[in-house]
Amino acid sequence: MAKKFAEWVQERDDPKVAHTKLEALDDLIVLDLSYNSFPGSFCSSLLSEFGAEVIKIEPSQGDFLRTCTPYGVTHKGEGLNYLSEGRNKFHITLNLEKPEAREALKGLVRQADVLLETFKPGVMDAWGLGYEQMKEINPRLIFASITPFGQFGPKSQDPMPDYDSIMQARSAIQYATGEILPPGKTLDEMPWATHTKQGTWVSAASAGTFMATGILAAVYWRHTSGEGQALDCATSEAYTSFDDFAYQWYQDYGVICERFGNLDIAGWLYCFAPTKNGNVFLGALRLEQWQAFADMVGKYDEWGAKDWKVMADFTTEEQQLIWADKVFTETLKYTSEELVDLSVQYSKTGRLAPIAPVVAPIGTPIETLKDANWLERGIFTPVDDPVYGPVVIPQAQYKLTETPPRTKWASRPIGYDNEFIYLKYLSYGAEKLKKLKDAGVV
Repeated sequence: MAKKFAEWVQERDDPKVAHTKLEALDDLIVLDLSYNSFPGSFCSSLLSEFGAEVIKIEPSQGDFLRTCTPYGVTHKGEGLNYLSEGRNKFHITLNLEKPEAREALKGLVRQADVLLETFKPGVMDAWGLGYEQMKEINPRLIFASITPFGQFGPKSQDPMPDYDSIMQARSAIQYATGEILPPGKTLDEMPWATHTKQGTWVSAASAGTFMATGILAAVYWRHTSGEGQALDCATSEAYTSFDDFAYQWYQDYGVICERFGNLDIAGWLYCFAPTKNGNVFLGALRLEQWQAFADMVGKYDEWGAKDWKVMADFTTEEQQLIWADKVFTETLKYTSEELVDLSVQYSKTGRLAPIAPVVAPIGTPIETLKDANWLERGIFTPVDDPVYGPVVIPQAQYKLTETPPRTKWASRPIGYDNEFIYLKYLSYGAEKLKKLKDAGVV
């Protein structure tokens, strides 16, 4: 009997065997000049997972991202965030304030496929390192720039840094995120009822992902045309694209999407609900799922679920607040585990089975790390790094049977690969490097 597809694909996707397979981007050389930029670092991390040779170029003091870590905790001198975002990259130092350093960079550019930079628009041009100058050296170069507001436009020269929360705020998504302030209440009474940032560096990750996708498209185009090109990604603009219906709602109806706390103005039932011992996520966006929830908690007749016609009747702010009180009163009668089990059982034996509401527990980081599904899929397999030892770095977030992504090592100390990279690409020996270091060039 032929193997089930799950078994077949697991044999080929298992991260434990990734190192035995080819890498899709193993002939791509990326110069990563991003500094103090999580979008830039995230972008080059994605490329490195597929085998691109990413050369991270830092000033002698290192990238500020190395210091971003909870409570100042470091592992062998490295901030916890950069242990992950420095993965798979070669690290060299170069002081671009120095003319000799710029000449060295040009030597690297001659042999590179991609240059990624995050300086304020105009800085690279002022150094003689802008796209128009670099394409004279290497017409096939893909010159990728990530900035807060883009290379052109009224805000392109804004000194505001590319911090994630700033970009969340400028994208307008943060405006509609957070707890509502009920009528008659004040912020003194409910100081938490205000705009809230997304928990992770999501705006930075979105810009980094968009730019990585753009780079791959430019590489594909270059195979056809033989030409490089300049790419321009604005972090605030990238995150704005996730605000789906908000702009159409305003354009067509003049309605500004306001924050709605735990509820979702675009759909009901879609929220987190309190339980006896915590919270669960509830999802019942289709009418029959919402009816199934009412039946599951024994309120099908009392709430008149049989006569419900369309979900739109429940999605207004007023109706959601009314029904949220009713729903939460019921969920508080159960533990989180009981509600999950109740939903699973209802999908098998309930009146509307197999239709059932979605009930999902909220996992802690420890629970996620120990989740059997993620353990089997290998996302938390420790990387045995020669410098930092065993380090847990989320990896293999997507699986490919022939050219799987992989994490080969964690970060590197500042300038760790100076000797290797400068010798490989510029034929700088130890004596030359010492002179450059003494002169403050590297």
